[in-house]
Formats: sequence, C-alpha cells, structure tokens
Amino acid sequence: MILSPNLHAQLLNVESVRANGDSTGWYGELEFDLSLNHYNEDVFEFTNESNLSYFSNRHAYMLLNKIKFVNLDGNSLISSGYLHLRSTFRRMEQLSPELFIQYQYNNNLGLNNRALAGAGIKYRFYRSDTWQASISTALMGEYEEWQLNEQASIKNEFLKSTSNISLRGKLSETAKFKLVGYYQARPDRFFKARSIFESELEMDLSKRVAVSIGFTASYDADPIIDIPNLTYELSNGFVIRL
Repeated sequence: MILSPNLHAQLLNVESVRANGDSTGWYGELEFDLSLNHYNEDVFEFTNESNLSYFSNRHAYMLLNKIKFVNLDGNSLISSGYLHLRSTFRRMEQLSPELFIQYQYNNNLGLNNRALAGAGIKYRFYRSDTWQASISTALMGEYEEWQLNEQASIKNEFLKSTSNISLRGKLSETAKFKLVGYYQARPDRFFKARSIFESELEMDLSKRVAVSIGFTASYDADPIIDIPNLTYELSNGFVIRL
C-alpha cells in the first residue's frame, strides 16, 4: 500500500485540514496506512494520522498528529512522528494571522527531537466556490537535536522563516485535490533552504470513508548530518471522517 524511501519532511501540510473549514463546528479525521513488502528483507510499515479541528465563524483551531512505525525483517523498529497545534484568526478574511507550535522526531534520519514555535500571516489571493489559493509566511524559533548511529549528538537553536504557497479544491463532487510548496530557511542562509513539495488526491467512497493518494518530495540544501539531500514518499491509505 505504500512506498516510502526515507521521507525528510520538516514541515507538515495543514492545507488538507483547512479544506474542511467551509462550515463551522468540530471536525475529526483518522487515516491508516498498512503495508507488508518483501524484497531482500521483509518490511512492515504502519502509519496513523489524525486531526481534530474546531472552526468558529471567525477563527480555526487545529491539532494534528502522525506516528509511523517501520519494522525490518522482524529485527529493528524505526519510528517517526509529529504533534502540531495551530490557530488561524479571522480565517475567512483575505489576511489571517496564525500561531503554531510543533514537536517532531524521526529515528530513521537521526532527528532525536525538534521543537518549534512561530507566528505569521496567510494571504488568500484566490477563492471560488470550488478552489482556493493562498500564500503564507511566518517566523519561528526552532530547537533540534541530531544523532546518527554512534556519532556525537548535534544540538542547534535557529530563527527561521517559513513560507508556502498552496492550491486546493474539488475536481468533482467526490474528489478533492491539494498542491503545496514550502520554503524554509535561516535569514543568514536564505538560499540554503529546505524545500518541500506535497500533493494529494482524495476520493470519497462514502460520506465517512475515502481513499487518498499522496506524494511528498523534500530537498535540504545543507543537511545538519550526513543524510540524503533529496527524499520522497509515495503513499496511499484509507481516511475515516468522524
């Protein structure tokens, strides 16, 4: 069900959750991916992604969570995940201030801990009955700890800018599509950034169940430790709406 060579996403996509904010109230969603592949080794992977959001007439509050476990031939267990909280104020207006905090780890890449918090603004430059497009920019403080194998750990504290441009909408009554690109950099090294491209197609099977197909590619111009500059993930799964 999933092909996943070392995803290196440093941000996560909140745009799929925003798509549910056309009406007010609570919204919840669960997504499960499960795969068993056999090449030179047996590879078992389980992913759980969930979100809980509240949309008022003026503001939006989102809690997003993701945990992934990968087991190689029954011997080793690799885990990654994140927890993200975000508030968007005056969400229906063209300019919307935002606050966010996040915790993240990825054992596969040697990222032991990352914690960040920031504030920014989202500018919606196009909106129709079926499609929306926006640009967001923010400043954030970030603390991270890296350690690969038995090497010494590396700890950093950075001030960074993070920006994205997104497009999301309906292809039909039962199909939704989103496309988003991120650019994240330190002000003193603005052209040595992390760039992330994400796309997802979600197709309804019923009112409560959908299938999703997603692709994410990440490029880090100057990784902290010796890991690939380019990583990517192609996945599919089931989405259960609460």
